[in-house]
Amino acid sequence: MEIHPESPGNTPPEKTSSRTPFFSRIFLTGASSGLGKALALESAHPGVSMGLLARRTSLLESLAGEVRKKGVNVTIYTGDVRDKTFLQEAGMDFQQRYGVPDCLIANAGIRGPLYAGMTDRCEEDVMATNFHGARNTILPFLPGMTGNRSGSILVISSLASYLALPEAGGYCASKAALNLWCGSLRYDLKQHGVTLTLVNPGFIRTEMTQDNPYPMPFVLEPEKAARLILKAARKKTPVYSFPAGLAWPLRFLASLPLPLREFLLSRVLRRKHPSRT
Repeated sequence: MEIHPESPGNTPPEKTSSRTPFFSRIFLTGASSGLGKALALESAHPGVSMGLLARRTSLLESLAGEVRKKGVNVTIYTGDVRDKTFLQEAGMDFQQRYGVPDCLIANAGIRGPLYAGMTDRCEEDVMATNFHGARNTILPFLPGMTGNRSGSILVISSLASYLALPEAGGYCASKAALNLWCGSLRYDLKQHGVTLTLVNPGFIRTEMTQDNPYPMPFVLEPEKAARLILKAARKKTPVYSFPAGLAWPLRFLASLPLPLREFLLSRVLRRKHPSRT
């Protein structure tokens, strides 16, 4: 495990909003780009302490520099959420430095290559990252959070958890499993004063979605998605699925008889991505 502590040092913080930050100790996985990076920047306020975890050191260092300019104390952890021991060590280090987090964000996730085939090893990697990686992230912090009887856990899942999508079996299965596990965990955490918000976003414009060969209705920029997610966390929303214009149709689609549902999905997903026409 690579640990790189950073601090504001002598660099004066940039001018920021006078609003008091809702969270002061944040641990975030999948932080190097996309939604994770946007969540880190949106949460950055003077005096906040952050632990940022991802696999790409150079991108983490760049992000650390950005939040440091906002007055954030930050430590970066370079490693893979599939590594249970690494997460235990990172969690212990963060809590020794800053204390128990009041916001834990399990954001790391992968989709795997499209059309890779059902026997490809990538499905095992997707499940290991999206489901087991989230568990590996959360479990090391539970004793401290439940002991304090406080804190919020945000788990980034997907609207793809609602139903089976063509050529996305591993991704859909991993997110569906994650949703059910979080639903069960929420019962246990509630009696200990810890909030769990399960987040099911639709399409967000990131590295993961930039090559999608199908339409992405209601696609959001990561900065806007981050603001919506943190707003839901502050309200202690149990499940936050967005945007509504995509979430409700998918719920309806999942309720249809299987033959009709498969026919409609096949028609929609075979259309070419507009950027490739």
